[in-house]
Amino acid sequence: MPLLDVTQDEEVPGHRSSYCGCLRSASLFSELSDLEIAPFLDTAQARTYKKGKLLYLEGESGEYFYVICSGWIKLFHTMPEGDEVIIDMLTNGHLAGEDAFFENGAHTSSAQIIEDVHLLSMPVRVLKEQIGTSQTLALRMLSTMSQHHKRHYGEMALNATQNAPQRVGSFLLRLCPIDKKTDIVFHLPYDKTLIADTLGMKGATFSRALNVLRDETGLRIKGTSVEIDSAERLIKFIYGPLAAKYTREEI
Repeated sequence: MPLLDVTQDEEVPGHRSSYCGCLRSASLFSELSDLEIAPFLDTAQARTYKKGKLLYLEGESGEYFYVICSGWIKLFHTMPEGDEVIIDMLTNGHLAGEDAFFENGAHTSSAQIIEDVHLLSMPVRVLKEQIGTSQTLALRMLSTMSQHHKRHYGEMALNATQNAPQRVGSFLLRLCPIDKKTDIVFHLPYDKTLIADTLGMKGATFSRALNVLRDETGLRIKGTSVEIDSAERLIKFIYGPLAAKYTREEI
């Protein structure tokens, strides 16, 4: 495993109201009452981590879980031969480290900061205590797990039927602002090499896929900037005859 930046994190001063906004951006906490969310606000610490920071390792005891306020975190497994397999990419409103709640207190994957991140850190013990007393929180935990598995199974099913350009197109489509249909402009959330790794393809394959997307859909990438003339045209390329079945909210 390559050496990683494990410098100490920096605690960030903040206000209770801003903590609450970050917590409620996560589906787990979005429907809790003020009384139910109070124990998490009381124990939350706002922290910032720099790119490259290793947050935790697979198999380590997990005392804290995290809600991401901004930035990106990579979850990954390291195989016995040393290869790294990316499990998920997490950003605003996602949780990290909650896996320790289920697996005898140990993390089931490793987590690394891939773009500077601001997050709230809370003890796993508080989550355990509150799930034991709040039916709403317990149901939200089950719902969050269900949504997570549904997203992953959907991605696996699509990956099994899509070619490389379609898979790259699906990734970029999910980054498009939901309220824009034409003249869409946004920035890649992290570097192209990591995007290729996330999609399980070589760098050369990723580059060829971008060329196909440019020729077939008019999509353009300049540095980290992505320009898409028509979301509908991209959707038709990705899903072909099934494009009419998909709405932007479902993708």
